[in-house]
Amino acid sequence: MPRPLAALILALSLATTAGAQEANLSASATGKPGAAARLVLADALWRQGLSDGEALYLLSAIQLARSVTLQPATGWERTTKGDPAKDAPLGRAAAPDPASEDALAIVRNLAEENPALQDLVYDLDAQLPRSPVATAVFAKAELAPGQTDSWRIVLFGEVPAELGVIGDGDSLLGLTLLDEAGVEVCATPLSIGPALCRLTPAQNGFFTLTVQSSGAEVNHYRLIGN
Repeated sequence: MPRPLAALILALSLATTAGAQEANLSASATGKPGAAARLVLADALWRQGLSDGEALYLLSAIQLARSVTLQPATGWERTTKGDPAKDAPLGRAAAPDPASEDALAIVRNLAEENPALQDLVYDLDAQLPRSPVATAVFAKAELAPGQTDSWRIVLFGEVPAELGVIGDGDSLLGLTLLDEAGVEVCATPLSIGPALCRLTPAQNGFFTLTVQSSGAEVNHYRLIGN
């Protein structure tokens, strides 16, 4: 695996977590990566593939993203704080979702003069799911410069949880997750790429997920959960 991609995937897994004795965190392992982790990895692969012109990264991203069914989240409460910067530009158009037809069209264009790649694209387009499709929930929002979003989310005890954010690339985004006592249980550094928190609460509770932004443009993002 090329070093830039390996480093990118490693960075996604390096969200800091508090000790189990200090927060609502179980001593149990978080388990295997789930649906939200798949989508975050798919987005990271897609961005890397676009940056490097690597069609195989793009194909892998499409395959990963298509293996997850998305449903609107229910019960997530969003609070936005801060005054948005005046006349903040809307930014560039976001790169297409790897699961979309627009994404597949990009790869088709790359494959026009490469018969081997054309076969891979055809196979992917015609491929039926070989295993049960995973399900994730999502919410869409936008964050202007000078603003911070907080989401109140219920997580269940001893059930592995994943929460990720996928932005449009117009600014850096980061996550901070606090338990009901206000103890930090996960944090990710500000990044242009997607961010992911994985944890297993010790008991049922309300958690507050804060999305921070650093940049001069409005960022449209998706919040993903399992």
